[in-house]
Amino acid sequence: MSVTGIILAAVIVGGTGLFIGVFLGVAGKKFAVEVDEREEAILGVLPGNNCGGCGYAGCSGLAAAIVKGEAEVGGCPVGGAPVAAKVGEIMGVAAGAQVHEVAFVKCGGDCEKAKQEYEYHGLNDCVMMNMMQASTFFMCGLTRASGT
Repeated sequence: MSVTGIILAAVIVGGTGLFIGVFLGVAGKKFAVEVDEREEAILGVLPGNNCGGCGYAGCSGLAAAIVKGEAEVGGCPVGGAPVAAKVGEIMGVAAGAQVHEVAFVKCGGDCEKAKQEYEYHGLNDCVMMNMMQASTFFMCGLTRASGT
């Protein structure tokens, strides 16, 4: 194989790469999606957990809904009042009062308060319990049934 063949191959591959790069750059500019600057600013302020606690698929969905006026500025339960104040500042509206909500488990969540409805007759193995992703209630029933 000669040096000329290697140089020719390198020039062809380089030229092809350059052509594709320029083509993709032009296509990226031509087909760019316009995004509201406020949406980007709100997305930068949100915590970025993408938890869905606000009712949207993620923080970007909430940011888009706030800009469109479909969601309130205090719609992020994770961020709370500080994030709501920053989002309100970006949108030019008052955030309003934020109520911190906490889950309340009525049964108390222990074996003394939860009623045992079933008795487990199977593997008494912690590895198997982890594989089955048993709840605390199920593990309480297993403990009583096995006598441990």
